[in-house]
Amino acid sequence: MSTRYPKIAIRLLLLIISVGLSQVVVSNSYAQGGHGPVFTLATPTLGQGELSFDVMAMSTRQGNSAWMLRQNWHYGLTEDIQLNVSVPTPLQRIANPPQGRLGTMMGSYGDLEVSGLFRLFKTYPGVGQRFESTLLLSGSVPTEDKRGGLHVGPSLHGGLVTGYASRTFYGWAGGGFQYYTEQHNDRLGDIAYVTGVIGYRPPLFQHDYPKPDWRIFVESVTEWVGNSTRNGAEQANTGGTKSLLGPSVLGLYGKWGLSGGMLFPVYSSFQSGQDSESYRLNFVLSYWF
Repeated sequence: MSTRYPKIAIRLLLLIISVGLSQVVVSNSYAQGGHGPVFTLATPTLGQGELSFDVMAMSTRQGNSAWMLRQNWHYGLTEDIQLNVSVPTPLQRIANPPQGRLGTMMGSYGDLEVSGLFRLFKTYPGVGQRFESTLLLSGSVPTEDKRGGLHVGPSLHGGLVTGYASRTFYGWAGGGFQYYTEQHNDRLGDIAYVTGVIGYRPPLFQHDYPKPDWRIFVESVTEWVGNSTRNGAEQANTGGTKSLLGPSVLGLYGKWGLSGGMLFPVYSSFQSGQDSESYRLNFVLSYWF
């Protein structure tokens, strides 16, 4: 596929950002829940009846670069239950995309995912402080027949995260597991993972609208990918372990949010000859209704 598509994705994202930020006219109070780090599990959920929409430009590289847009809808059924739909729009595919969840709230490469966030526990140790645990359950269907030369089937996923948030500091740790079903005697390897993130909100940005609000994060993801199955036979050395680490930011202004980040590999046990994942890149523009 032509290499012009990454340029188109970047230009489209910049256009959306410029139009959106130039049209911010909102009231003085609104919710901006349900958003946090870019790649890792986190506990925030939207308030009851609140709705938000994300448009996301994302890229990963395994030999060649893949580019994709995603459209994500989030709805707060109650203050402790959030429903989500994530729809991918591939711009530039690669023959052997990396096996892993490119973001915990968006599923694997090319998957359309429906999920629910369920806050199981919360307590408030002090003013402006919150300690809570959230369960993420999701199901996905692929948008292509084959991935990496294998037929790809639907999958089920579950994750659990616990963390602390205040007006200044944030920290979440969690993990999950994704199971792929068999399709035409092929099956992608399962994915187990753990994530961790720490965040900081500088005092300069600890103010309400109309002043901007920015947070910075350091995110980490470690994934254990199982061997895939082809024609009923397990393919040795198709799985492995990888760890990625990198920075991200989240900015809020009015009913708009802008976040982005990049992860880089710090460890990989995938066999020699396999293209390991070189990076994960993500930019997100959000709007709260």
